[in-house]
Amino acid sequence: MTHHKTDGRSTYRREFPAVDYAHEYDIDIEKRDIFLFGREDYAHWESDLGEPGVEWTMANRFIKNIRILQSISSDPILIHMKTCGGDWIEGMAIYQAIKSCPTHVTILNYTHARSMSSLILQAADWRAMLPYSEFMYHDGTMSTDGTVKQYFTEAEQLKISHEQMMDIYLDSAEDAPEFEGKSRTQIKKFLRHQMDKKEEVYLNAKQTVNHGFADTVFGGDGNYNWESLRQGAL
Repeated sequence: MTHHKTDGRSTYRREFPAVDYAHEYDIDIEKRDIFLFGREDYAHWESDLGEPGVEWTMANRFIKNIRILQSISSDPILIHMKTCGGDWIEGMAIYQAIKSCPTHVTILNYTHARSMSSLILQAADWRAMLPYSEFMYHDGTMSTDGTVKQYFTEAEQLKISHEQMMDIYLDSAEDAPEFEGKSRTQIKKFLRHQMDKKEEVYLNAKQTVNHGFADTVFGGDGNYNWESLRQGAL
C-alpha cells in the first residue's frame, strides 16, 4: 500500500478558499471585501523599512478586484485600508475606480490614512476610522531627474495635481462641523495655513470626523457592527 504525503497548505486551500484568496489576491469574493494593503513581496521598493505604500502593483490589483465584485452583484463592498500612502498617479487610479463604482463602497481605515491614502479615503460612500487610527494631510513630496525643461514641466504638473488634491479635501470639509458657517475659500485658507505651519497635519479619529474627512469612528463606542458598517448605516 502506497502512502502519499499530503501538502497541508494545499488541503487548507481546498477547504478554505476564501482565506487563500484573501492572502494571495487581497479579496474575499463571498463577503465582498477588498484588502488595500501594501505588499513588499510584489512591489519594487528601494527600502527594507516599512511597507511600500501605494504603487502600481497595488493599483493594478485593486482595480481588478473592485471590478470583479461590481460585475458579480450590486451588494455593498467593504475596503479594508492599511497603507501609508504613496504615489499620486497610482493612488488617483484607485480613487477613480472607487468613485466610478456603481455599488455602495465603504472604506475602513486601520492605521494611518495619510498623504495619498487620505485622499483614497474620500472616494468612498462611507468612510470609517478605527478608534486609534489617524489621518494626515500635507502638500506631498516631489523628486525629479532630467533636463531643466523637464523639471519646469514637472513643477507645472505638480501645481495642477495640488489643486486637484485641495478640491478633494474641500469637497469633504465643506459640510463638516469644524467648518460650520465658513465658505469654501475660508476653509481652503485654513487648510493651507495648517500645512504651511506644520508641514504634516495630523488628526485623530474623532478629529477626522469633525473635519469632514470621515463619517464615523467604527467601534469608538465599543460597537463593532460589521453589517451596519458595510451598509454605511453607522
